[in-house]
Amino acid sequence: MTAPALEVAGLDKAFGRVRVLRGIDLAVDEGEFVGLMGPNGAGKSTLIKVLAGVHPASAGRIALHGEHVASLDGQPEVGFIHQDLGLVDALPVVDNLRLGQAPLRLVGPLLNRRAERAAAERALAAVGLDVDVRTAVADLAPGEKALVAIARVLARGARLIFVDEATSTLPPDEARRVTDALTVLARQGATVIMVSHKLSEILDCTDRIVLLLDGEVAADRPTTGLGREELVRLLARHEKSVADPAAVRTVRTPGRELLRLDAVRGGRAGPVDLTVRAGEVVGLTGTPGSGLHDVGFLAHGALRPTAGRRVVAPGVRTALVPPHRETQGGFAALDVRSNLTVSALRRWRRLGFLDRARERRDCAALVAELEVHPADVDVDFGALSGGNKQKVVFGRALLREADVYVLCEPTRGVDVAAREEIYEIVRRLPDERTGVLVITSDAEDLLALCDRLATVAEGTVDGFRPVAGLSDEQLEAVL
Repeated sequence: MTAPALEVAGLDKAFGRVRVLRGIDLAVDEGEFVGLMGPNGAGKSTLIKVLAGVHPASAGRIALHGEHVASLDGQPEVGFIHQDLGLVDALPVVDNLRLGQAPLRLVGPLLNRRAERAAAERALAAVGLDVDVRTAVADLAPGEKALVAIARVLARGARLIFVDEATSTLPPDEARRVTDALTVLARQGATVIMVSHKLSEILDCTDRIVLLLDGEVAADRPTTGLGREELVRLLARHEKSVADPAAVRTVRTPGRELLRLDAVRGGRAGPVDLTVRAGEVVGLTGTPGSGLHDVGFLAHGALRPTAGRRVVAPGVRTALVPPHRETQGGFAALDVRSNLTVSALRRWRRLGFLDRARERRDCAALVAELEVHPADVDVDFGALSGGNKQKVVFGRALLREADVYVLCEPTRGVDVAAREEIYEIVRRLPDERTGVLVITSDAEDLLALCDRLATVAEGTVDGFRPVAGLSDEQLEAVL
């Protein structure tokens, strides 16, 4: 019998006293497309980092085509594509594809640029991407960037490809381009292991699902015959069914005006006309590059308008969940408590002094409510998984006790159960003094939370329409 492309046996990883991986057993055959799922903190990213050689395993063994290896680092037939993609925006596609490879030379130090471009064109053709290889990566759509990252590992000879949430920030049509390309590669004999929280991606593309819970393989089964409801039950741990978002969204009556943008310009956005009232959730969506998130920064006040007027009602305070937690969301070297409270320290001041004991109690209560894992306010923010970082950034906005909450991609990278918890909290926010602005590329967020929505295109906001009556398919059609 042919040895599996990858075999992991008894793999353990502990950080100090915290055991993150607990005897992982996994075998993946050539040509398989495997979806790796699990709640935030289940060990998915740690498993990939151990396989990649970022962290040494505490115990267990790894075999590549039957040959034992310490890790997959340096193996030319193995490629890793992480969420940040590892591309250099300022360089053209051809130079990004050549990074880490021996230069193609004419003679001596002279580069053979024609040969490099031809090699780059072949690499892009392998993933179905038709762009000029001299184009700067910064000018590509997000889905095209992900395809370039896939093309790069293929050009280096990869036949075992790990994709770690590379589609998490992409709108549906862009994500589909990436998963379609991966599906074609698997049919051609490549082995693909993809981490994703998106149920539709996993069900539509993969041959098999491996579910991690608390560092262990809790389920390993074929995708064929597996429905969305059953997959949700597996992910929610206690067979808790997730409600239909349209069924739990209530129709609210808006109150007084809290925030208004009048013909505002700033960044890539403008002119923008937008109003947020108490008691409502306003939704904005659009494709990356449309200026969507700049509208959020303008509404919050983090981006100063270059034209137009930002009008805020007296006494109104805003809070922001930024779209990119890695670069905008938290302080990696500070603990969870400091990240939660940095924007709201006034809450714990008494006579000019900070009541540290009460601050700690409030943070511990919020960490428990949001189910941040590990539930320790002294853990460094940088040590958390991506989904748990998102929960902390969301929690910081809540502690600010704002009047207008500007939530950019609020459920990005979180698991099914955490998404429902965030939805429940957001639904409780609108009242006679509080309004919410949700800015997201996720159709499910819009359907579950918003009273009315509009699309941002080329920096401008089109007419708002009520969400009631729109289907999930109709929402995805506007993305």
